[in-house]
Amino acid sequence: MGIMEELKKIFTGDKKAEAGDKKPEAGNKNFLKNLVVLGMLGIFILLISDLFVIKEAGNQSLEPNHTEKIEMDYENKVNSQLEEIVGSIKGVGKVKVSVYIREYTGYEYEYNTSRINKTTDETDKNGGKREIIEDNIRDELVIIKDVSGNEKPVLRKETGPEIEGILIVAQGAENSHVRYQIIKAISSLLDIPVHRISVLPYERG
Repeated sequence: MGIMEELKKIFTGDKKAEAGDKKPEAGNKNFLKNLVVLGMLGIFILLISDLFVIKEAGNQSLEPNHTEKIEMDYENKVNSQLEEIVGSIKGVGKVKVSVYIREYTGYEYEYNTSRINKTTDETDKNGGKREIIEDNIRDELVIIKDVSGNEKPVLRKETGPEIEGILIVAQGAENSHVRYQIIKAISSLLDIPVHRISVLPYERG
């Protein structure tokens, strides 16, 4: 017999039991049976609710972890490329580079801006007149459909990662000319001001 049928019996009652045809022992057995069914139902509900909570928590944590991995991969890639470039400069030996990112890729979307001007003349009970001017500006995101029929916003501008600073530790950087060449190369390559670039000599082992 299914759980739903047992519940139906519990809440609707047994006509014979109401008439007093059943013995007290049978009534006690039915009572215990009903308690078992209700207990099983409670456990089932708790298990289902826990599954939904676990699934929701998993979905929430997936995207941040994925984003962090992308950011870390980007930093490692930039560090490796800069180490290779700086290491090729004359007078430079071993190199270690650490790039500090302030903000990663950003997106600016297209909006339709509408402006509504409304002027209302009012007269109060004393005969006084006043003019009410309303000036409302509304921005509406521009949505288009791709070839598959899916809607997506129109991207107006995509900005690359903003580098907050770069630390370079290089053999040969104790030479002022070599240090200048390193700073000049990094500043030109990444289009960042020289005050965001710090170059220190590599400790020789």
